[in-house]
Amino acid sequence: MTPQPDAGVESFGITLSVLAPCYNEGRNVDFLVDRTLATFSAMNVEGELVLVDDGSQDDTWARIESRVDADRRVRGIQHSSNGGMEAAWGTGLAAAHGRLVCLIDADLQNRPEDIARLLAAYTRSNHDLVQGVRLSPSTLTRHRLFSRGLNRLLNAAFGTSLRDNKSGFILCRREVLQSILEHRFTYKYFQSFLGVAACAHGFSVEEIDTLFEPRRAGCSFLPRFPLLPSIRIGLELLKFRFETCLIRRSIPSRGQRLWASTDFLSTRMPTQA
Repeated sequence: MTPQPDAGVESFGITLSVLAPCYNEGRNVDFLVDRTLATFSAMNVEGELVLVDDGSQDDTWARIESRVDADRRVRGIQHSSNGGMEAAWGTGLAAAHGRLVCLIDADLQNRPEDIARLLAAYTRSNHDLVQGVRLSPSTLTRHRLFSRGLNRLLNAAFGTSLRDNKSGFILCRREVLQSILEHRFTYKYFQSFLGVAACAHGFSVEEIDTLFEPRRAGCSFLPRFPLLPSIRIGLELLKFRFETCLIRRSIPSRGQRLWASTDFLSTRMPTQA
C-alpha cells in the first residue's frame, strides 16, 4: 500500500502532483480526496494526490488506504513517527510523479478548488512559484494576528514585501520546491520560511488571493497562546537569516537578485548558465 519513492518526472502521464501532509486528519481525508479529485477533473489535468500520513494516532492511515484502493490518482505513504510538515513534504516530493507540484494542508483551510487558480496563475505568468495569500472572512483571531506579525518580521529581516510569507499553499516545478527545501541547518518550523526561502534562492514569486476557511475538524498545531512556538520561530528566523547569507554566496550568477528589492515579484530570475 505504501508506494516506493520515484524520482521520475511526469511519469505515468502525470502533470500535477498535489502533496498533502496528514497528521490526525482522519475526519478530513475523505473530503480532501473528493474535492481534490473533482478539481483535477474540472481542470482536465492528469493529476495525483499524494497523502503522507505523518505518524498519525487516529484512523488517518486507514482512511488513506481506503481511498488508495478506490482510485489510482490517490497515493499514500506512511511515516512510522511524526516528523513534521517539512519531512512530509520531502517524502511526498520524492514519491511524486508530476512535473509540477502543489502543497496543500489536509485540514481544508486551503480550498482544494483553488488549486485550479494557482495552476492558472502559474500557466499565464513567467514566475517560478505561485503562492496563495490566505484571506479569511472571519474576524481576527490570535493565530491570524500571530501570522501577520510574523509576516512583517520576515519581510523586515529579509528585505522582502510578500503578503503571506508563511503560506504553505504553493505551486511550482518540482525542482524549484526541491531547491527551497534544501538547507544546511535543522528547523522545526521551516514551513514558516517558504516565501523568503524561495526569494533567497533567486526564484520569482507571484501571490494570488485565496480563501482561507475555518478548520473543518481536528486541531491546529499551534496552541491558543503560541508563546513558545513564537520564541522558537524567532530563533530559527535568525538562524535562517544567517543561512541565506551563505545561499547568496553560493549562487553568484543570481547575486543581483534583489535582496533589498521587490523586483522578484514581477520578474523571473535568469537561469544559471
